[in-house]
Amino acid sequence: MEPVSTTALASLIADAFGWRAFYALSATALALLAILLGLTLTRRRPLAHASYAALIASLFELLRQEPVLRRRAFTASLVMAAFSVFWTAVALRLAAPPFDLGQKGIALFALAGAGGAAVTPLFGRAGDRGWTRPATIFCHLGVVAALGLATWAGTATSGLWWPLVLMGVSAVLLDIGVTGDQTLGRRAVNLLQPKARGRLNGLFVGIFFIGGAVGSLLAGMAWAWGGWNAVCAAGAVFGMAALVVDWVE
Repeated sequence: MEPVSTTALASLIADAFGWRAFYALSATALALLAILLGLTLTRRRPLAHASYAALIASLFELLRQEPVLRRRAFTASLVMAAFSVFWTAVALRLAAPPFDLGQKGIALFALAGAGGAAVTPLFGRAGDRGWTRPATIFCHLGVVAALGLATWAGTATSGLWWPLVLMGVSAVLLDIGVTGDQTLGRRAVNLLQPKARGRLNGLFVGIFFIGGAVGSLLAGMAWAWGGWNAVCAAGAVFGMAALVVDWVE
């Protein structure tokens, strides 16, 4: 996933040039991208004309009309919260014994965790075959299992390779669960109203990023309160909440 690969890139740049360099590079890249898009994108004039206020109001109407959107966006926000809890705090755990990883080591760990995105097509095909619900439950079980495995790996006080391997497996499993949930969710949402696909996607993405922000906020609080075990417990609670939504569907 993009957040994981970005974490790895940020760690490598911070290790080589300092943490400010990554933000300077990001700002420069965004400015260049904005200029490039402004010069190359063709003008598009939609046939339907609506004010910006009317478009914003229509978002709430879409959310009211589409129960599938509400459910998929809610579960996506829950698993994204679990994802953010883990990835916000895992660097703190990896920097401590017995791992004692530096910026480069943490960056390589993050790249390994991004490998879960390779299974995205499998979830798309599962949705096409009508297996959306069991595949979604599998994803949410994977999130809970990943946090449980991460808890076990994080309790290690000696050795390096076996707890690091377990932590890496938990990261991949978590990425599979979150990526699969988002793949299935986007598919379900995009099939609702083709003419409103952009707004439906905007709602879906916006809501699951709210979950990500909540997870990042809680990660620091959980770490300060109970260390790594509290972090993993918080993430697992989000995953179990998603399973509850699956159960009552």
